[in-house]
Amino acid sequence: MTTHPQTTSARVTSLLCLAVLACIWTVGLWPFHAPENSVSWLKSEDGVRFGEHAAIVSATTFKAARKAAQDGVSLEIWLKPDQIKGAILAFDSSPDPQSPFLLRQSGARLILQRYVMDSQQRVSHPMFVVENAFKKDKRSFLTITSNKNGVRCYVNGVLAQETSDPGITKQELSGPLVVGNSTWDDRWLGILAGLAIYDRQLGDSEVKTHYETWTRGQGASLAGDESLTALYTFGDRQGNSVRNLVDATTPLTIPARCFVIHKAFLRSVANDFRNMRDSANHWSILRSVLINVIGFMPVGFVLFAFFTSVKPSKHAALIVIFLGFLLSFSVEALQWFLPNRDSGMNDLFTNTSGAALGVLVYRWPAARWIWAKMTLAIPSAEMRQVHNSRVLARNWGEGSETGRTVSARNSSK
Repeated sequence: MTTHPQTTSARVTSLLCLAVLACIWTVGLWPFHAPENSVSWLKSEDGVRFGEHAAIVSATTFKAARKAAQDGVSLEIWLKPDQIKGAILAFDSSPDPQSPFLLRQSGARLILQRYVMDSQQRVSHPMFVVENAFKKDKRSFLTITSNKNGVRCYVNGVLAQETSDPGITKQELSGPLVVGNSTWDDRWLGILAGLAIYDRQLGDSEVKTHYETWTRGQGASLAGDESLTALYTFGDRQGNSVRNLVDATTPLTIPARCFVIHKAFLRSVANDFRNMRDSANHWSILRSVLINVIGFMPVGFVLFAFFTSVKPSKHAALIVIFLGFLLSFSVEALQWFLPNRDSGMNDLFTNTSGAALGVLVYRWPAARWIWAKMTLAIPSAEMRQVHNSRVLARNWGEGSETGRTVSARNSSK
């Protein structure tokens, strides 16, 4: 029995459709579970290292400091980054889970992003940018101070930048504290060796003195300051808890697995455009768009080949684009359960666009000609079996003919 070439092409097309779908689900959902939290203690000194999937969270929520409205607030952080961007810390104090009080790295810059509501209930997102806050392979001691007149940032004890933006309020430094990540997934890689929070604004001389104290490894000696609400020196060196030296009720915990406090389901496109304000995100967002579009082009291509040659349909293009949308939606919906993956509307749109481009590519005559050659060049198992049977039959026939010839010659003799 001979298999028609069109039957072989249909089978190959069907198998390739299944292979492409399997690849999309695998790439989109790998590793299919929450990875282990890759926070590790430093061996020979105080501090912790944040790896690829790492974060620390406060065991309880921080309360708004009573005096902060009058005396201001201050933050001190002693760290060394291992990558070019990510959230160093975030307070989940905003009504919008995607807009926390956020301190993040962007290349050599330090960025403070905030959620501010004025007396008219109007919301703004002031962004305070400090250039050259980080040096490659070197630690940085950052101090953020604020009162009602504005915000200042010091790098290694020296004033680097100031702004007249509204002062940081006591409410902004309240709620759960996340370190090494944001309330949404924005991982930071590096070493953190100290963190302190004050409910007053530190003066210039204090900032310089504290810098010298921390860099001598004596951060714990600051515990006598009554304005401290949190002091973490990361000197525990083992276990899954980091002590607050001034308040035992707010230790930091290291969960066993990677986590995200507010996992967004189909994160809005507006949120991605807001992140475009940071120039360091331009390439990563563009790369994500290109990957999503190009990654789904094979989906549109092979499915359109299926619905035009294997199961012909009058509205093949619309069916394929809709199936591309459903495939993308299934991946984005399942990614909501994985803390190391992002579920976003932008991915849904770009994936569907990629499927539509795949349809357009298949409609190109040259692409169809190449596809036909490829599918016909891959023999099916049945075709190989038929070919092998023909070879055996031919060899057997040739052998029989040779035998008859030899017998005839012997008879003539």
